[in-house]
Amino acid sequence: MIFLRKLSRLSVRIAGGCVLLCAAAIGIEVVMRKLFGLSLGGVDEISSYVFATGVAWSLAFTLLERAHIRIDLLYEQMPARARFAADLLGLLCLLVVSVVLLQQAAQVAWTSWIFGTRSNTPLGVALWVPQLIWVAGLLFFTLCQLALLVALLRLARAGRIADSGHLTGIRTHSEETGDYMSQRNTECP
Repeated sequence: MIFLRKLSRLSVRIAGGCVLLCAAAIGIEVVMRKLFGLSLGGVDEISSYVFATGVAWSLAFTLLERAHIRIDLLYEQMPARARFAADLLGLLCLLVVSVVLLQQAAQVAWTSWIFGTRSNTPLGVALWVPQLIWVAGLLFFTLCQLALLVALLRLARAGRIADSGHLTGIRTHSEETGDYMSQRNTECP
């Protein structure tokens, strides 16, 4: 799990850096068009690939940090077994969706590779390249879900159901506040 967390943190940082570079390139493009009537060409196309792959590679980080949006109105009031069941059901549902998405994305990338499909733009990008990076991100997301599922089932088998919330449960208000306060303390001199 530690390796997956480190890899997900690295991937989200790379994805974020790439998005920032795209934002800078778009800003430069806008200024160049306005002032000089020139274009870098392809910035919009490249940024769309970066955004799609960045999102795919960021999903695992969001999962492992328990940051997906959930409705927690009743969650904290539920007994440990009910929370475990809700976490397990949520993870299984997410896994089904991501497996279907992964299968469809892989099919799109495979089709693009087989037919040599290129983008209908001046760049003429071989579409299987960004699609393969996208598929790899979705695969990593799916593998992280499987690792969480295995860890969750091991906790259940060991009779430590109450500990499962630290892996897959909704972050409590105290965890959120604690994270915020610890971040603030490290940022302040």
